Amino acid sequence: MQVQKLRYGVDDNGLVPAGRYFEKLAKELRAANAREHERQEKLDAQDRRLEARYRRASAARSGYAHTETHAPM
Repeated sequence: MQVQKLRYGVDDNGLVPAGRYFEKLAKELRAANAREHERQEKLDAQDRRLEARYRRASAARSGYAHTETHAPM
């Protein structure tokens, strides 16, 4: 996250009204959270695909993909 000076709606005294300041800050935080959520979803999907690929490859290497094994009774 980047730190910036915020100068939204500066009045005649050079001050920013607190309401506008926090409203704008909240809007930017919501947008940043949405971007982070989207990025995390993509990473989670990639992890699921890689894990599935790994499991298929592991099963294929071990020979369990083509044979059935049963526990003796």
